[in-house]
Amino acid sequence: MGEETNIHLSSGSSNLLPALRNIKLVLEYDGTDFSGSQLQSGRRTVQGELEKALAQLTGLKNGERCPVSLAGRTDTGVHAAGQVASFKTESSHSLETYRRGLNALLPFDIAVLQTAEEEASFHARFSAKARVYRYTILNQVGRSPLARRFAHQVAGKLDVAAMQAASQKLLGEHDFASFAGAGWGVPAQEADSLETEADRQSDKRSTVRRLCQAEWRSSESLSSGNGLELELVGNAFLPHMVRNIVGTLLLVGKGELDPKGFEEILRARDRRRAGPTAPACGLCLVEVRY
Repeated sequence: MGEETNIHLSSGSSNLLPALRNIKLVLEYDGTDFSGSQLQSGRRTVQGELEKALAQLTGLKNGERCPVSLAGRTDTGVHAAGQVASFKTESSHSLETYRRGLNALLPFDIAVLQTAEEEASFHARFSAKARVYRYTILNQVGRSPLARRFAHQVAGKLDVAAMQAASQKLLGEHDFASFAGAGWGVPAQEADSLETEADRQSDKRSTVRRLCQAEWRSSESLSSGNGLELELVGNAFLPHMVRNIVGTLLLVGKGELDPKGFEEILRARDRRRAGPTAPACGLCLVEVRY
């Protein structure tokens, strides 16, 4: 009787599908030569390069994809020091094989810093509790060839105290429509890349976000000593939101706007009231918190 039972269980187990593993990657990239992080047909993107390398590493056939989810959508030219990606796979490769193998296959401007195996419910984007963005400004007259890819140069003197006072108006939960990109938070050309219909609708219609930190400080990444950084920590960010905030705060720093006027722009929920979009080169996704 026992033998018959064992044979039955053995026969049934052969029909089981291979267990899917859920792998998390922490990425660093220089975004200068990418058309953003999200997959776009005919364009070089972080997701596209990562999926191509994963397909090669895991032995997928020509044309097959290993779909990747990213914690944050970074625009063309925006960098990352701690972007997070997740994907599911049947591959039995060790985590170290993923790290070393992907770094051997990826182009020079992307690197895998860390790998981890997560529970099935983990999702790089939807499991995230907060994102940390940093915007770097080189505040000097003379140009710096070494800093040009990673900092926005502003020649005139800036009132950092006024910029910090204005930045505090951002803390808490607000409707950030005044600092949103086109298309209610998601540009129309990106809407189809969102993963669910509910996600598409919520991202397009809601411009409400919550920030818990907005701090200006001296930059340690620029050797000239003339660098400034704005660090923003929030539950989520709208496309172009950080760059539009920085562009408006620079008006405060130049004396063209005061902190009260900045607050009025925030409350107006009107993008036409805010300042110009700061260049992408100064922006970096530093960390994703779970």
